[in-house]
Amino acid sequence: MRRYGLTMLSLLAGLVPLGLPAIAAERVRFQFGELSRDVSVPSLVTFTETGRVNPDLQSYFNLLKPQQQQTLRNLLNQSVPVTDVMASNFLSTPLGKRSLQQLVKVFAQPPEIAEPALSSALILGAAQSGELRLIDVLQAYPTRTLPVNVVAVLSLAQSLTQQFNLQNKLFPRIASIQGEPAQGPDLATLADKGAVAFTQTPFQFQGRFGDTISAIAYIPNSATSASPARLVLIAPGLNTDMNALLYVGQQRASHGYAVASLNFPFTSANTIKAAIQGTGAIPPANAWYGQPLSVSDLIDQMQQRWGTKVNTAAVGVLGQSLGGYTVTALAGAELDWPYLLKGCDELNDPDKVVLNPAVVWQCVAPGQVVQRKSFRDLRVKAAVAVNPVTNPIFSPTSLKAIAAPILFVSGTGDIFAPPVSQQLIPFTSIQQPGSLLALQHNGTHLSFLDGTSALPAVVIGPDQPLAREELKGMARAFFDEHLSNTPSAPPLAAPTARSGVFSGSDPLRLLITPRFSREQLNQVDPGLKQFP
Repeated sequence: MRRYGLTMLSLLAGLVPLGLPAIAAERVRFQFGELSRDVSVPSLVTFTETGRVNPDLQSYFNLLKPQQQQTLRNLLNQSVPVTDVMASNFLSTPLGKRSLQQLVKVFAQPPEIAEPALSSALILGAAQSGELRLIDVLQAYPTRTLPVNVVAVLSLAQSLTQQFNLQNKLFPRIASIQGEPAQGPDLATLADKGAVAFTQTPFQFQGRFGDTISAIAYIPNSATSASPARLVLIAPGLNTDMNALLYVGQQRASHGYAVASLNFPFTSANTIKAAIQGTGAIPPANAWYGQPLSVSDLIDQMQQRWGTKVNTAAVGVLGQSLGGYTVTALAGAELDWPYLLKGCDELNDPDKVVLNPAVVWQCVAPGQVVQRKSFRDLRVKAAVAVNPVTNPIFSPTSLKAIAAPILFVSGTGDIFAPPVSQQLIPFTSIQQPGSLLALQHNGTHLSFLDGTSALPAVVIGPDQPLAREELKGMARAFFDEHLSNTPSAPPLAAPTARSGVFSGSDPLRLLITPRFSREQLNQVDPGLKQFP
């Protein structure tokens, strides 16, 4: 893969020495039907680099407020640490190809022209400085005029605007729909470290597909055959590893739980990094749908290695992002492939740009059907799904098959697994008693993850230490309630709490509720009726 990326770059770079014209975009043309307006790319470059607005741009900029002009400049100048090889390799992955297919819809060109053109612009733009800026991509686009599909841009802008507006009003409106929520448990107290000592044991085992899986276990020293430890398994998300959520496991172990986690062979941080950098193979499309099997194998490993010291008959599972999909499937939700195919159809609309990462990821290869629809593991008695990816792989009908209490944790600021489509709408179909929805105000897809401090604050969100304390407290209360005969923590929300409860602290306050209907969700914003 690395060789392919370098070869492609060599071919592109070789055009100039061979005497072929080095074409780059000189104008951006906005097309709306038969009408069109041109904007000079060099003038955009001047504006990006200096903030100066040339006369040919002035008429357009008169329509923008000063703050909007600064936002545009920031957007054009925002850099992402991506090298040319990384860009080339990512665009060769199934997810990269699917994302490219969506991005080129903003160009009024046939896909067979726009896709290779944008691909080369992304690679050449990244080649200049080892970083990628939107203005670099515009400059590197290999046609003199870059035609823009205004209908597609407006569709994208409408989608982004709706998502932004929802982020601001989602939490207060949902909190007010059923009346004033009561005050819930003190999560800071529940997050306290326990007094039980435990032993950490890393190990590896062979997965059922021949891959070697790395895992780790925390076994409390107090565990005996006469008094086996309750077991919680942790499933990390895409492009992360077990370390991202082990702080939850360590807190559970200090309270007497046995804990285990693993790195999934096809979606771990090392695997994705190697594929993008060209040092490893591209993961097979749709391989992640089988992740629940690896967790079931890990339960088997815990039984084989620690025997009756660990209670593997009643297991709790906690997962984030794709790990959230994993634990939802283990709790009984069934894969609905026809529903997925229907949901993926919107990616084929030429005037609709779908940049919902959760949907694009699920729709990478919809034709490669996973024959097995149920990954239910009867040993799983409780599940915590954090920012789970669930829609459209699960349908309203298949979510009704969930047979263990599940806690859905959602963040209003999550742009990678947006709360409405991926958690709120799916939760309205869950009928299993004891299930809860926890909506975190200002929470993002990375709020709960350890080891992400080097990323931009706008992506991480506010106060990660507080978010991690809240997750530790929620996990303790939920697993104690459903796995222990003598729980040491109060329930997060009683089934009779129709209005739900408030918990946590600002700026990451939580609304935790045992019931939430689609009709109530539609009251938040009339536009939500359009969501499937």
